[in-house]
Amino acid sequence: MTKLVLSCAFVCALLTPCAVRAQALYGSIVGNVKDSSEAVVAGATVTLINVDTKQSRETTTSDTGGYDFATLLPGPYEMTVSRQGFTTSTRTSIEVTANNTIRVDITLHVGTVSESVTVSGAAAVLQTDRAEVRSDLGRAELSNLPMSMGRNYQTLFVTLPGFGGVQSSYNSTPSNPSKALVFNVNGASFNINNTKIDGAQSINVWLPHESAYVPTLEAIETVNVVTGSFDAETGLAGGAAIYVQSKSGTNELHGAVFEDHNNQHLNAQPFFLPVGQSKPKFVYNDFGGAIGGPIIKEKLFFFGSYEGTNNRESAYYFATVPTAAIKNGNMQGQNNPIYDPVSGDATGANRNPLPNQIVPDSRMDPIAVKLAGMTPLPNLPGNLLANNYYATGSYIFDRRRADAKVNWNPGSKFTSFVRFGFLNYNMLNPPIFGDLVGQQVSSSGGNPGHGWGNTFSVTVAGTYLITPTLIFDAYVGWARLGTNVETPGLDRQAGLALGIPGTNGPAHYQGGLPRFAVSGYDDIGTPGSYLPYYRSDPATNYVANFNASKGTHDIRWGLDFSQLAMNQIQAEGGYGAGMGGFIFSGGPTSILGGPSPNQFNSYAAFLLGFANQAGKNTIFAPGAGGYETTRAWRYGLYVRDRWNITRSLTLSYGLRWEYFPMPTRKDQGIGLYNPATNNVEICGYQLVPASCNIKMSTKMFAPRIGLAYRLSPTFVIRAGYGITNDPYSLDRPFKYNYPTLLVQTYDPANSYSWVTTLQQGIPAVQIPSLGNGIIPLPAAYTTTTIDMSAYNRGYIQSWNLTLQKELRWGLVAQAGYVATRSTDMDTAVNINAGQVPGAGTKSEPLNIQFGRTATTTVYMPVGTNRYDSLQAKLERHLVRGFQFSANYTWSKAVGVVKNNDTGLREPAFAYWSLNRAVQDYDRTQNFQVRGMWELPFGKGKPWASNKGVASAILSGWRIDSLASFMTGLPFYVNASGSSLNMPGATQRADLVKPNVQIFGKVGDYFDPLAFKPVTDARFGNLGFNSLRGPGVVNVDLAIAREFPITERFKAQFRCESFNFANTPHFALPGTNVSNLVLSGDGTVKNLAGFTQITSTQNLGRDFDERRIQFDLRISF
Repeated sequence: MTKLVLSCAFVCALLTPCAVRAQALYGSIVGNVKDSSEAVVAGATVTLINVDTKQSRETTTSDTGGYDFATLLPGPYEMTVSRQGFTTSTRTSIEVTANNTIRVDITLHVGTVSESVTVSGAAAVLQTDRAEVRSDLGRAELSNLPMSMGRNYQTLFVTLPGFGGVQSSYNSTPSNPSKALVFNVNGASFNINNTKIDGAQSINVWLPHESAYVPTLEAIETVNVVTGSFDAETGLAGGAAIYVQSKSGTNELHGAVFEDHNNQHLNAQPFFLPVGQSKPKFVYNDFGGAIGGPIIKEKLFFFGSYEGTNNRESAYYFATVPTAAIKNGNMQGQNNPIYDPVSGDATGANRNPLPNQIVPDSRMDPIAVKLAGMTPLPNLPGNLLANNYYATGSYIFDRRRADAKVNWNPGSKFTSFVRFGFLNYNMLNPPIFGDLVGQQVSSSGGNPGHGWGNTFSVTVAGTYLITPTLIFDAYVGWARLGTNVETPGLDRQAGLALGIPGTNGPAHYQGGLPRFAVSGYDDIGTPGSYLPYYRSDPATNYVANFNASKGTHDIRWGLDFSQLAMNQIQAEGGYGAGMGGFIFSGGPTSILGGPSPNQFNSYAAFLLGFANQAGKNTIFAPGAGGYETTRAWRYGLYVRDRWNITRSLTLSYGLRWEYFPMPTRKDQGIGLYNPATNNVEICGYQLVPASCNIKMSTKMFAPRIGLAYRLSPTFVIRAGYGITNDPYSLDRPFKYNYPTLLVQTYDPANSYSWVTTLQQGIPAVQIPSLGNGIIPLPAAYTTTTIDMSAYNRGYIQSWNLTLQKELRWGLVAQAGYVATRSTDMDTAVNINAGQVPGAGTKSEPLNIQFGRTATTTVYMPVGTNRYDSLQAKLERHLVRGFQFSANYTWSKAVGVVKNNDTGLREPAFAYWSLNRAVQDYDRTQNFQVRGMWELPFGKGKPWASNKGVASAILSGWRIDSLASFMTGLPFYVNASGSSLNMPGATQRADLVKPNVQIFGKVGDYFDPLAFKPVTDARFGNLGFNSLRGPGVVNVDLAIAREFPITERFKAQFRCESFNFANTPHFALPGTNVSNLVLSGDGTVKNLAGFTQITSTQNLGRDFDERRIQFDLRISF
């Protein structure tokens, strides 16, 4: 209701004359012209010239003395102001950046027009006319600050307020060959950031938390990041709106070539490398160049860049494998009895223990015995039960990227450009167990096997000056991410060869070894339930805008449409991919009311062949050539006004409207499950309406308002508020829907039972008949749906109150309160999860009603997430060769779910309140410093400026650095859920001490005896995310020297050190208390990974130890 009232009020306000500023792709200049007595000067002629292209624009000042240049291409400008009776004033060095408004106020003095005064403009240091929360990364930062290997501009986002630490992709290199980074901003879901390259969205359709394409660093001019109180033109962004402006050619020919190199001899020893192991081979080369200039001077320009990356390394992986005794069935040396699954009753009660904790040879399943025999033994010293196997292999990654841009400016009224980006990659990442597959040897590469593919990114844009006060601009963007990955052995029917019925199928993606997942150990066979895959996902973006200036108003309105498509072969979901899979947990070899099952119980169940979960996935898409396809549209309209109420006060207000229709497929509509009938309705097929009669809201209005008050020339107060509709696209979760993807999942009646044995295998798939479009859903097949009456999206509110002051010595201070509220945030909820502790599948609602046992996901609103912060920064702009930016954020993010597709930890309706906790990405305090210093020696500097030995040695040096200080991430202690016996739930441990002692050590980070497993049918008493992990202290440093070769050519040699102090950044400790092995007297016998830290944090790069990289660059 609040949202509707605000929207209605803005609609009424916008019926009056109003205005808006072009920002996403272009910049603007505004200002006032006055005389020396402070009186306004109306009718003055203001001429603006782009220094690089000589493109010119002209306007006259209004009755209030104001002028306005909207929709300007970014670049350097020169302005001339003239009026009869006054001297002519010229302002040079005005730098316009994308999505920014520069204020240039001019004072004219009495005289003649022939007299002129020229002033070199200083860089704008105050944000005087916009209320949004924003940061800029310019040429200096992008060219000089140390970026981790790969030259990705996104690594600098860690230094910006509101970013809770930047992370490398959660996904593999084949899924994300651009190596785009992931970030939650100001407490919002990571899926609702929006990156635009030259105005067009860079959408990864399948993985919306990642940008589809990352341009070469050589091709980027500036990056603008808006993180709150967005302008009405900005859509589809609730966290961050990121605007990347690529370089253009100019009237002068410029270019550069470079090479970066790193190898293992320049790196420190990885902290967790086993004792006695030498540093693994690592050779990294990044090379390329760029060139830009005129084709026809002042009319036609070009720019192009190329970057190649070759990475060769001996990668390593720590796996958990069974010891020889465990593989032979000897589970002695721990406290849990091993119970006979076929004894007792179906509830798991009254079971008999196997004598001496040993699985008899006569009871072992021959298939399990064969697989156990193929599994390697631990190869690390010590009595390790976790991370006891060190696997190595040769990882190869080659990538080629190219960017090109052509600008055409035929006259003063029309400008245009075409930009093209291309990426090609090839990856080889061997599995840790060879023919037995298992996880990938390189965790940074992800996905075991061979990956390859191409990514394309294109923008076509134009601007036309209809009149001096009316401008039209438009652009079309297109991107396609094509990628593939195959695991070894797809040409073999390995599951059927082992004698397991129902595993492999006739399609190529159904070949290979099935998945065998034993709780507490690394998977053998095809890991997870998502391999192999073949994807081709295009996205198209259409944008058109008008900009009209009238008096003190500047009106802007426009449209923003996009189409998203997926074309994939990926049998993902459930317990196994196309070749099937089996899950073994400790329930079948435990007893109701007994000790919490551990990894010994799990492996005993595997040796006996009793799987408590099993499944297989089959693609059924005969009308789409065997591809899973989706098609989705997003429509946006907006209008906004930027009103200079007085010379000191600017008000911007606007309204955005969006519409998200129901996604569809290439050949038919989406199949949606109706929980009321237990049927799937295929939208638009036969008797079913195209929308399945689901109402998709047409009332999605998003008001925006901002106020900027210039209290003095050096002091600005800003306040802003805005609403963003949650843009999460349903095409992603609907890709899996029945009947396009047949996901068989078989679950036991309770956590102590099993569903099949290796000898019995997996039931044959049931191929559906579509009939009249309304078809029954088999009980064991999963699906995803929404409310069948109406789908209501959530929304994100953001607001800020910020003070900014220009100080002495080039310093600018800023402090603000920044907050967001994510209201009715949608996420995946399993409505068929168990509802009663101890009841097993008997408490699943759809099982009670229809006998349905499979996961049934509904995307629905689940509550409100809140984020509150103090964001402060102190900056010094370039003065005498030195500049820095220090940013501090104190914040707290609390919510029910962290991202749209994360799902609830506790999906049972009566227990939803348990989900509310501090968010996984919350860092209470985050202090970031970046600095750049040109040392004051040599020509044009204060010292050693004359020719001589001192000048030759000391000139041309610079030091650039990044420093990060962050508090730790939250976590909680979990436990086996066997006694809870509540399908879909997450079990937490019992806290048994009043305080948890944090030792802070790698071997035992916290007191293991402060917790114990739960052995009753209830939840543990520990809350989610009630503990904190290790913090982060990191310094990256670069030292460079520039040498003149000739007057036009120069060379730079650079040494970059990432993690300069070689400070380990430890990840969260092991949290499963059920793995803990105690002695008879209750003391710790073996932690088995519990409380132990075995890896380092994900901080936006593929390594943690200190690495030194040498760079050579020649430019002209």
